[in-house]
Amino acid sequence: MQLSQMRYFLEIAKTGSISAAARNLYLSQPSLSQAIKNLEEELEIQLLVRHSKSVSLTDAGEQFAAQAERIIGSVDQLNDLMQRNSQLLSGRLRLGVPWVAGYLGLFTLLRRYHQAMPGVELLLTVDGSSTLLKLLESRQIHGCFAIATPGELLRYSACSFRKINEDQYMALVPKDNPLSEKEKLSVQDLDGQTLIMPSRNTSFSQQLSHAILSAGITTSTLCETSHSDVVSQLAGEGLGIGFSSTAAYNCPETCQPVPLAEPIYRTIYYVTLQELMDYPTVQSFTNYVEHYTFRG
Repeated sequence: MQLSQMRYFLEIAKTGSISAAARNLYLSQPSLSQAIKNLEEELEIQLLVRHSKSVSLTDAGEQFAAQAERIIGSVDQLNDLMQRNSQLLSGRLRLGVPWVAGYLGLFTLLRRYHQAMPGVELLLTVDGSSTLLKLLESRQIHGCFAIATPGELLRYSACSFRKINEDQYMALVPKDNPLSEKEKLSVQDLDGQTLIMPSRNTSFSQQLSHAILSAGITTSTLCETSHSDVVSQLAGEGLGIGFSSTAAYNCPETCQPVPLAEPIYRTIYYVTLQELMDYPTVQSFTNYVEHYTFRG
C-alpha cells in the first residue's frame, strides 16, 4: 500500500466520481481505476461500489477513508515539520558550554544567535571541557565550546574544531602578599606559597605542575578547582594564590592579577562532529560562530 493510493482514494471519496477525481489528480481515468483496483486486490476487499456515472463507498471503504485521512494528515504534518527544520523555522540545537562561558562572551553569542534564529530551540549543558567533549563524542550534544589543545582535540577523529579565542592565565595574588607588587610572577616566586591549583584533569594543571616540578620548588595545595568564581573567592580571602584566565574580569578588590613570567595560554575551541555539519541547525550555528567576533 502506497501513500499515493490513499490520496487517490480520498479524492474519489470526496468527489464521488473516478472521472472527476482523475481530472483533479491530473491522471487518466483508466490509470486511476487500475490504481484503486490494485489497492482492493492488495487489501482483498472491495472499497467502492461502482455505479454508471458515480461511485459510493462500501463499509470497508468508509473505514479505509477515515484511517487514510488520519495517516495522510500525519504525513503532511511531518513533512511540514521537516521543512520548517530545514528552513530553521524550528528545530533544536544541543550545545555544551564551559563554566567560564559568561567571561568569554559565549552567552552574548547565544543570545544574538537566538535573536537571529528564534525558531531554533537552544538546549545547553554547562560542564567542564573534558566532560563536554565526551558528551559530544557520544552524540548527546551537537557541539560545544571547550578549553583544549589541538593535540587533545585530534584524539577525536570525527571532530571538526575551530579556534575562537586565546588568552593568558594570570595569578590572583592576595594584596597582603608581597608577590602582588611584582610586574610578573615567575615559577620560582611560588616557592613556599599556598596555591589554589586548577583541576587535575586540565591541560593547564599539567603545564603548571610540570613547571613547578622542573623549577624544583616546594608549594602546598589548598584545593584543586577550575571554577573561576571559587578561585577568585578563595584568593580574595587570602587563603592562597589562584590562577585564572578570567582574572581581568572577576578579580576581587582584595587581589591583584599578576601575569606569569613564563606565559601559559588558554585556547577556546568550538567543536562539532563532521557528520553533523549537514544538519541545518548545526550548520547554521557553525557558520554564525565563524563570523562572530570574540573578545580576546
